[in-house]
Amino acid sequence: MKELILFNVYLFYGLVFFTIGCVISFRNLKFSKLAIASALPALALFGFTHAFHEWSELYLKLVGGELSQQWWIQVKLLRIAKLLISFLALVWFAWQMLDILAAPHRRWLSYLVPILLALYLSATLIHLLIFPVERSLLLSVQLTRWIFGLAGGSLAGVAMIYYARELSANHHQGAQWFGYCGVALLCYAIAAGLLSSNWGIWVPMVRMLSAFGLLLGLLQALKLFDLEYQQQIEEQQRRVMRGEKLRAIGELASGIAHEIKTPLSYATLGCDLLERQLQPDEAQQKQLQRIRHGLNRANHISQEVLHFARNSTAEVQPVDLGQVIHSALDLMQHRLKPFQVQLDLEPNLRVMGDEIKLEEVIINLVSNAIDASSDTLKLTISATAGANGIEVRISDCGSGMAPALLTQALSPFFTTKPQGQGTGLGLTICQQIIQQHQGELTLSNGDTGLVAQFTLPRSAS
Repeated sequence: MKELILFNVYLFYGLVFFTIGCVISFRNLKFSKLAIASALPALALFGFTHAFHEWSELYLKLVGGELSQQWWIQVKLLRIAKLLISFLALVWFAWQMLDILAAPHRRWLSYLVPILLALYLSATLIHLLIFPVERSLLLSVQLTRWIFGLAGGSLAGVAMIYYARELSANHHQGAQWFGYCGVALLCYAIAAGLLSSNWGIWVPMVRMLSAFGLLLGLLQALKLFDLEYQQQIEEQQRRVMRGEKLRAIGELASGIAHEIKTPLSYATLGCDLLERQLQPDEAQQKQLQRIRHGLNRANHISQEVLHFARNSTAEVQPVDLGQVIHSALDLMQHRLKPFQVQLDLEPNLRVMGDEIKLEEVIINLVSNAIDASSDTLKLTISATAGANGIEVRISDCGSGMAPALLTQALSPFFTTKPQGQGTGLGLTICQQIIQQHQGELTLSNGDTGLVAQFTLPRSAS
């Protein structure tokens, strides 16, 4: 009876981990914007390798007594190898989770992984030198569970819990399921690292239940990817419809702008000739300056319309977003002289994009923030790595914008600036560029004024 219970426990135990590997592998995570998508293949690898380990453990439990003494060392070495490989996959998952988190101490925690490896190799070598081979192999199995099972699994579980907190802070639907996965993974790490299977059949049952809890949480958490995929399809449909509308507007505006440029050139030339023929009269010169100002303004608007209509494709390559922001601010030094600019930029924020176009976005948003500022001449620019990618926020100290106007602010030719001071195309062009980079530009009212925020996917390189 005991053998039957043991057989079913280990059979289901391995099946749970194999299912964990399958449910991740059969999901299309390629186009997901959730940062954890890049780390989940490591968890799938842990599921497959640990399933193989537990099923082979079942075989050894059933026929281990029939093995001859000459095969004992080879079997123990194989046991250590497959256990180590499966737990190394779990440590790899923990490493990747630490890399995508915005935790303040994540860089210090990432040093824990090489420390664990060094500690394991040192302890294994010491055991081989001090103890007999049989004793040393038994201790190596326990060390593998302590160092990689307990420490690595706990690190992965805590990282998933912290990731769930980041998603919840961004009001992401269903984020709590990643937290439940982290709790289940933490329970499994404790059961696999501290509890010995020699204590009774209840130990593998506790491990199996912890793994089953991880599977249930993971099934619910992975529904987020299905929901995200559906939202991406709907958003793509909206973009196509909006793109067709903007394309029609752009073609019409481009034709009008081209037709306007020729008479504008004639009018500007006529102004130049008239200025040479008239006597140096102050009133006449003032009227000419007003005419010239109007012509220059019309020419500027036609150039903005042509820029909007072209909508050229971005040349994608790895870009350091921090350098782009610094470069944009250097170009705007003449306008930023009276301002206090507060920068909060994390290092090594790399995205895939077009450096020139992203610089254009920063310049446009900063220029808008300058124009919107009132008595307090202060701008705040931050760039941080979040759960959904790299988030850039530009805040001013102005009066903000009425909620009814926020929904129209990104529409073509909409502007809140005084007449003659804005074309209403700047934010629309910025949104085009950000969408070309698989991101989204949003406007909101913050504590001090208007906040322009966009999120870009992180670069893998």
